Amino acid sequence: MQDNQRLPEIGTTGAAFMSIERERVVGDFYMRQVRSQAPIVHDPVLDSYLNSIGQRLVRNTSGVRYPFNFFWINNKEINAFAFMGGYVGVHTGLIDEARTESELAAVLGHEVAHITQRHMVRRMQEQQRSMPMTIAGIIGSILVGMANPEAGAAGLYATMGMAGQSQINYTRLYEMEADRIGLSTLLAAGFDPRGAPDFFGRLAEKYRYVSKPPEMLMTHPLPESRIADTRARAENMQRVDVPPSLDFALAKTRVQARYIGNTTNSDFESMRSSSNSINQQAGQYGLAIRALDGGNIDVAYKLMQPLLERYPNDPFYIDVQTDILLAQKDYETVLSWLRGKYIQQPTEPVITLNFANAALQAEDTELAEKLLRDFLLKQPDHPLALDLLTQVYERSGKRAAMYETRAESLALRGNFRLAIDQLHTAHNHTDSDLTHKRLNARIEQMRSLEQQIKSLM
Repeated sequence: MQDNQRLPEIGTTGAAFMSIERERVVGDFYMRQVRSQAPIVHDPVLDSYLNSIGQRLVRNTSGVRYPFNFFWINNKEINAFAFMGGYVGVHTGLIDEARTESELAAVLGHEVAHITQRHMVRRMQEQQRSMPMTIAGIIGSILVGMANPEAGAAGLYATMGMAGQSQINYTRLYEMEADRIGLSTLLAAGFDPRGAPDFFGRLAEKYRYVSKPPEMLMTHPLPESRIADTRARAENMQRVDVPPSLDFALAKTRVQARYIGNTTNSDFESMRSSSNSINQQAGQYGLAIRALDGGNIDVAYKLMQPLLERYPNDPFYIDVQTDILLAQKDYETVLSWLRGKYIQQPTEPVITLNFANAALQAEDTELAEKLLRDFLLKQPDHPLALDLLTQVYERSGKRAAMYETRAESLALRGNFRLAIDQLHTAHNHTDSDLTHKRLNARIEQMRSLEQQIKSLM
């Protein structure tokens, strides 16, 4: 494209207003509040899939200043949102609407661009003179928006002083820049850039005349000029023919079968009868999940066998098969089977967490503890792993360790006061001087974090 069509880099300033370190602290505060109040989906398979797409995009963009974290919100509304510190939330309703992996990646790439270009920081900087902002107010509006999109968007705009023509102008500028950078990131990451205009264009057309559009159309306006510009840019890029993704189909099916519930068994049967191999597998997978969740364990088992024979190491299939074997209380079989998978793929989170959970259910707390402690060395802020380890310590009678791990879970959700209480309780359940010193140090760290966060209010 011609140089005169390029947009200015509006996200390259703002460091004087808010340092990268402070932005990271604000993002950390935000994520703790989200964990506490939002319906986050703690699903290892879906988490792994979403982050595989997100991290692939992050590796192929510029301006990355800190690690990114992608997470699911159990909400039928079509939306995704980005916040300071590299946090990107995706509603389950979004993947239900997306038709291809490139469409899903297009939305993620757009949100990544909002973060790398520091759009929220820039917006806060622009409004600071006329209306000082409170971080707590901004985060509160975002959290409200997860339950009530219209109120949340209105509250966010009001809190940030985003009203009238000024808000419209800046929103358009930020959205156009995120579109442009997002398209380039899509192409660099090996996705089809046409996924962006395809998804956004279909969304705009679908909700053109409705009185209450999805939150995404409220926070990410889609005028015809923007869609036309995005389509023109995508068509002018190198054409990428991306084959259909089985992982995308399975992730979408898992969301539809387990979280949204808007797809019937008849729909899955129709997919299963398709001439398309990916649709066949996705339909059968959806039926297996429905059978498992409905207590029809034998039916679920029979449905999973052909899928496992074809792809024995697929995390989507391993996860459901684990739950089936646990429901059958066939602990010897499930532990032996997962041990083999773990030896083959020791760094795969889905296998590790399933193996640890199976060991816990089988009362092999020693094995479960080892798996989870090793896992948390690499991912110390993993809520599900911490919750599982707390259960392990409770069953094995390790009271001090149980209270300490529970404290970490509470801190992840922003409840520092109760977390500190748990650490004091842990202190009272051990006579080890070394443990006392470690707990005292952690108490001081949490107090410092609490004060740091209070300074943002």
